[in-house]
Amino acid sequence: MVGKVIPLLPGGARGIAVLEADATRELLAQAHARASSAAGRASAAVKRAVNREKAVDHVARAHSAARAVAAADTTRDAAWHAYVAANHAIKATFYAVVTADAAVTVQDAAAAALDAAKAAAFAPDDVTVADAAAAAEEIAAGASNGAYGAPLVATIARIGHRLSVN
Repeated sequence: MVGKVIPLLPGGARGIAVLEADATRELLAQAHARASSAAGRASAAVKRAVNREKAVDHVARAHSAARAVAAADTTRDAAWHAYVAANHAIKATFYAVVTADAAVTVQDAAAAALDAAKAAAFAPDDVTVADAAAAAEEIAAGASNGAYGAPLVATIARIGHRLSVN
């Protein structure tokens, strides 16, 4: 965890300071993990695509957004690009051929991940919202894995429990 030392009582005999939690680095890393997972979901869907050309376009855009997250230097930019990756991942699922039940499961999970990514994009410094987006992305990746045989789901690290300053 990165932090700032802030003096509480200047001029005292002993310097008293507190570590102010700064989750920027963790938020950037988590946004990258969410975007990479969404890009992976899109790649898994393209393997079963009916209209391969359109699906490949969404996969390329999802991966491009994941690269943009990696290059982002602000949580706002990273969260926005993670949302864009999730948006293209759900669009790629529309072209995949699977059973009706699997399609509903995948698209419901992808829609929940998209909603959570959107919330994180509009609250880029909120750790609770980011952790909820990570949980939703894991569920979407699990649904994609079940339907398309995608790579195993990697756990996306949660930030909130590590920010305690006790």
